[in-house]
Amino acid sequence: MGAFEYRQALEIRDVFSRHGVRYLFIGKSGAILLGYPDTTQHADLFPDKSPINTRAVVAAPGNWDFR
Repeated sequence: MGAFEYRQALEIRDVFSRHGVRYLFIGKSGAILLGYPDTTQHADLFPDKSPINTRAVVAAPGNWDFR
């Protein structure tokens, strides 16, 4: 997989929103969403650990189209 891109951050945001996932983007992914330039090649994502949110996180990945 290549570098994490803005469109991927938006797609994660949109899919998690549809599934009601509570999460926090930090590091480069958070910077990308705020419009800062590309800085690293990874994303740090910290979903809330509640049981309901965990089920939503498990259901969400089949809904994005990373290549």
